[in-house]
Amino acid sequence: MRCVPLGQVILGVRDLGAATRQFETLGFAVVDGGVHPGLGTANRVIPLGNAYLELLGIIDHEEAAANGFGQSLLARISDGDRLVRWSLRTECIEEVCQRLALAPERRRRLRPDGSMLTWQAAGLELSLRDAWLPFFMQWDDRDFPGTLAVVHPIGECALLWLQVSTSDPERLARWIEGHDDVPLRRGSDADGIDAVAISTPQGMVIVGSER
Repeated sequence: MRCVPLGQVILGVRDLGAATRQFETLGFAVVDGGVHPGLGTANRVIPLGNAYLELLGIIDHEEAAANGFGQSLLARISDGDRLVRWSLRTECIEEVCQRLALAPERRRRLRPDGSMLTWQAAGLELSLRDAWLPFFMQWDDRDFPGTLAVVHPIGECALLWLQVSTSDPERLARWIEGHDDVPLRRGSDADGIDAVAISTPQGMVIVGSER
């Protein structure tokens, strides 16, 4: 199985416009990712070359409240913006699914230019419940959002590490087996995603709070 690195870290936000402006003020280029048809959500993307930070928000409350994906996001951002999920990239999702007894599912996002970005995901439903477990993504083309051509005003950026907390470290180790290149830090025993660190020429930017 060919192992590839961390794909994305998702920050659930209550206001996409406000979150976009906040990161732009920090010196990041933020790209309009588009909408998730039928889910009531949309995103913005901060490409980091080796991965990307996704800002995920609600654009249709009624539609979001009618599906598990939207319900999970609504619940997790009820008290404010929060890191809600993370993913690993793979080029062999069928093998991943066989190893972990998962089923791949087709996903899509309508980009602002009208084109459709498509991929396969596995383990997404579990990650909606247990945020510290990553889900897996296999892109149908080479348009991995992390490699979008952008110029960050702050300078060249890259994802340094992700810190997650779990009361079941053995399960997490089984889940990411073979992905030794994932820059993962262990937090406390309180389940959740703690923080993600981004390197910039001006120093490290930490989103979230370490525990």
